[in-house]
Amino acid sequence: METILAMIFMIAVEVGVPPNFAISIARVENSSLNPLAVSQPNSNGTVDLGIFQLNNAYFGHIDWQCPETNIRAGVEHIRWLMEQLEGDTFWSVAVSYNAGLSRLNNPPESSIEYASKVLALYWELSGGTAPVFVYFPRR
Repeated sequence: METILAMIFMIAVEVGVPPNFAISIARVENSSLNPLAVSQPNSNGTVDLGIFQLNNAYFGHIDWQCPETNIRAGVEHIRWLMEQLEGDTFWSVAVSYNAGLSRLNNPPESSIEYASKVLALYWELSGGTAPVFVYFPRR
């Protein structure tokens, strides 16, 4: 598990995502940081795969069982959401990661709970100093 966390940290720094935020999302996902994790089928019949629980409809073409590939795709997806939501909150990014960008204005209760867990862990990992309203431009 420490190797996985170190890999998330390094890739997040490389991609320009706050490492503790990426780690928080990965830890709140249902994978328990297991690269071979597969979710129960979603309501639309898709499944979520690997450490970052990437949906097979969008990320099925990657080698999701490879920890580095799954982490890179997950962190780059977080980065993409941050760019789409420029100037918005980490809460919005977390909700969008869980529910999808199109459901941001009307997220299901489960996504609100998910985002709350992500932000609580992010705050904890950051020693209570994590910003909530920050946009991180690509380096």
